[in-house]
Amino acid sequence: MKSVHDLIIVGAGPAGSAAAREASRLGLDTLILEKEAFPRYKACGGALSDRAVSTLGFPLPEDLCERTITGARVHFRDRVMEKHKGYRLTTLVTRSSFDQFLLQMAVQSGAELAAKNVLDYQEKDGCVSVKTEDCTYQSRFLVIASGCQDSLKKKVQGFEPMRTTGICMVAEIEEDDELIAKRLNNSLDVYFGVADMGYGWIFPHRGYYSVGIGGLASGLKHPRIVMQDFLKSNGFPAGVKLRGHLIPQGGNDRVTAKGRVLLAGDAAGFVDAFTGEGIYYALRSGQLAARAIGEGPASEVADLYRMKCKNDFGEELWYALLLSKMMHSYPNVFLRILACQEEILDRYIEIAASKRTYKDFVRWLVPRLPMSLLRAI
Repeated sequence: MKSVHDLIIVGAGPAGSAAAREASRLGLDTLILEKEAFPRYKACGGALSDRAVSTLGFPLPEDLCERTITGARVHFRDRVMEKHKGYRLTTLVTRSSFDQFLLQMAVQSGAELAAKNVLDYQEKDGCVSVKTEDCTYQSRFLVIASGCQDSLKKKVQGFEPMRTTGICMVAEIEEDDELIAKRLNNSLDVYFGVADMGYGWIFPHRGYYSVGIGGLASGLKHPRIVMQDFLKSNGFPAGVKLRGHLIPQGGNDRVTAKGRVLLAGDAAGFVDAFTGEGIYYALRSGQLAARAIGEGPASEVADLYRMKCKNDFGEELWYALLLSKMMHSYPNVFLRILACQEEILDRYIEIAASKRTYKDFVRWLVPRLPMSLLRAI
């Protein structure tokens, strides 16, 4: 064990592993502290955009790619619209396998890994002391990438209000691959109107469906009941194991760095407010955190990191939040437009394929929306 590391990363998910690999590539002595044994379960639909894959900097092994998605089927009340493209929109992966692969790549790049539960940290005299259950580590910088529910991030951000926090319930339901293909035909099945400021989904994986619901925590008072009703209405058996987790609503103003401590991924609040997708932002923010630390100087790292994130994806998160607020203001009007007008759905699903940005989509959409909806935002 070295006396002082250049960088300690708490959490070995996509943000932490991306930060570790990039930091090692830059020649920084990097230590990852992770409390769970990998591979570990992660509640997630597992949709990986091409933008996220391109951010990796290395090819994704074929055995991790369970389904190639070329279309979307959108439901709102009694209306259903399906749209297919002639190209890949997203790739479905199982998060436990995907995250394990990212961690292996980080370690192969030179990062150290220790199975430790971090209890606290303290910044003092030009370094950060990171306390675990049985020892204390020293580092020039600390990246917290341990998710939005970790108490460590509260020392930087403070309390997270319910109005900017989402909640998801997820279940994995085994099924024969032929039946999965017959039901979904390489599509994502999306159900709007299931949860407040959110949606339900059925995603086709290899040998199982990922089924879930998500919405704002302030409006989704009984998520288990909503999830059970969603499962029943779509023909799935009762009694399946449900797992839940919180999701920060991206695009809101948050503190993401203070002194020598940077937040990345969900811990920083970098999540698409409309879809709840956070893998791309986790990967990218982890990389940007490492680059800010590598470029220095130390007194400017926090500001440099905030600027890099703002310039890279801050605008996109803001427009995703704006679209989410449109839906929340008049959900019946907005969702009927999204689910029932083919041109709008066609343009929206191009965002997942990185062929269109939220900014482009919102600016095109706004002139086509009722004025009553726009005044309520």
